[in-house]
Amino acid sequence: MSPSLSRENFFLTVINEFKHHQVKTGSLEQKLQELILDIAQAVENKLGLNSAIIQRINGVFKEYQAVQLKVGLASERGLSSVDEQQQILLYTEFIDEPDQLRRVYMEALISLLEAMEKNRLDLQRCFQCDHWFIPYQRAQITKFCSSKCRNRYNYLIKKRDMQDSRIMAARG
Repeated sequence: MSPSLSRENFFLTVINEFKHHQVKTGSLEQKLQELILDIAQAVENKLGLNSAIIQRINGVFKEYQAVQLKVGLASERGLSSVDEQQQILLYTEFIDEPDQLRRVYMEALISLLEAMEKNRLDLQRCFQCDHWFIPYQRAQITKFCSSKCRNRYNYLIKKRDMQDSRIMAARG
């Protein structure tokens, strides 16, 4: 995909905020949410995209044409000689304001597709907070999105074990 339309891994931020967004049933926003989650789950399960998901993506792109292409010059200064070549830039702009959910979701969808196109994407869900995250490449087994979640998970496990041992001691 060229030119790049979205911020790198923007989709993670958006997916992890879905539960805070109020969307109407049957709306474009709901379709985008479900589509993004379906793609993320396919990536998480290492299944890839099937033809049904591709059709849904193309349907959303057809229903909501969120971007427009524009052409500009690389430098705004005037050309001093005939030999100097103009550098033309092709760039994209979203047609909606940044605070509209449908734009946010479309940018997240494009971000997810761009990430899949650039490299083999690995997505996981945190054992503690259930947020989506991309694990470090060198990590062989990653269960948590952050050290904060790993520490909280281990704390809760130790706390539960201590309570269980107290109950067993009280009974015996």
